[in-house]
Amino acid sequence: MANLIDVYHELQNNPEFHEKFKKNPEQALLDAGFELNSTDLAKIKAMVNLDASQNEKLDGRISK
Repeated sequence: MANLIDVYHELQNNPEFHEKFKKNPEQALLDAGFELNSTDLAKIKAMVNLDASQNEKLDGRISK
């Protein structure tokens, strides 16, 4: 069973895994060898969605 910290670390440090996770979280986790229960899967999905929404807010403030 994977630890949420391990999955989050992989999301932060592996751009390819992160992109796959955004498209299909369950398959990306399986391909990377992670096994999460439904509760932990929901938690990590919420973390990723939270990060994405924060980045969108920041992008709007960046001057080009």
